[in-house]
Amino acid sequence: MIWIFIIAVITFFIVRFLIDLNKDNHDLHGRKLSEKFKFIVDVLNETAFNGKGTVTQLDKRSFNLYHEGQNQIINFTYSTGNLTITWRYKYFQKEVVHEKQFNDTRNLSIFEQQSIAEIMINEMVNIIAIHKNNVLRKI
Repeated sequence: MIWIFIIAVITFFIVRFLIDLNKDNHDLHGRKLSEKFKFIVDVLNETAFNGKGTVTQLDKRSFNLYHEGQNQIINFTYSTGNLTITWRYKYFQKEVVHEKQFNDTRNLSIFEQQSIAEIMINEMVNIIAIHKNNVLRKI
């Protein structure tokens, strides 16, 4: 009896996951992921790379924002309606990684995208300051 319940629960989660992935495909139909989150990309690009960063598509659900010769890279990954932004920053060959997941990002307004970008920037400013301080103390 317990096995039937366990199998039913597992089946439920697998079906739900597959439905969410299908919704992702519908969201991205006919456009790139970087276009879906254009305002987030633009704000982070301006802040991190003075607007000179470029998007490199990794696959249908993932891309990097980077500028050649810079000490940071920002990765965007989209899955099951959630956006994960991973910001890597190197200082004196020591890397710090900040990753944050934003849930329910299927239909974001410009203002919501602006808010996500500002959250990432504000958090990363603090993380970089602490990281630089820690690295300099060890030199």
